[in-house]
Amino acid sequence: MRNRYPALRPVVLIAAFLSSAVFVTGSPATAEDAEKAPESVSVFDKAELKVPAEFKRTQPASRIVQHEFKVGEGDSTARLTMMAAGGSVDANIKRWKGQFSGGDEADQKSEKMDIGKWTVHIVDVSGAYAERMGGGPFAGGKVVQRENYAMAGAILIEPEGRQFFIKMIGPADVVKANREKFVAMVKSIGQ
Repeated sequence: MRNRYPALRPVVLIAAFLSSAVFVTGSPATAEDAEKAPESVSVFDKAELKVPAEFKRTQPASRIVQHEFKVGEGDSTARLTMMAAGGSVDANIKRWKGQFSGGDEADQKSEKMDIGKWTVHIVDVSGAYAERMGGGPFAGGKVVQRENYAMAGAILIEPEGRQFFIKMIGPADVVKANREKFVAMVKSIGQ
């Protein structure tokens, strides 16, 4: 079949190339750089959290968890979860603290701050962690006591009032070693 518009052929080819091409700007120069690059997680399509590259994405262990990361290496890792949730801030903080017993009193603290337009509550707890195995956070299921555990948690509240929960729970040494990165990630919501 004869092309009625031979002058359009190069334009069509260029358009086809451009529509199938992937343009990457600011991409890491090497695979090693890519591993060090932080991942971004969208929160209510309103803001981004910059997740440290050392926190490795994993498949969420529960359907209610939107994002899950592994913090630490080998057998000593903490679980970092992110999800939208509701309820009063005080009730959730009380529930989180109630999942732990014992622990150094100086390690049990919470603080409230404003980061940009967001209100943020950061909670630290340590001691013996009563982990529910199956049944979800509000239902039955076997409870396993995890000695010498800790949690760094955050409740992010957007200007319209929706809440986003971030919790890092695991061996106390792993949580404490990564707390500074956790807080920096939470504070990135205002950038």
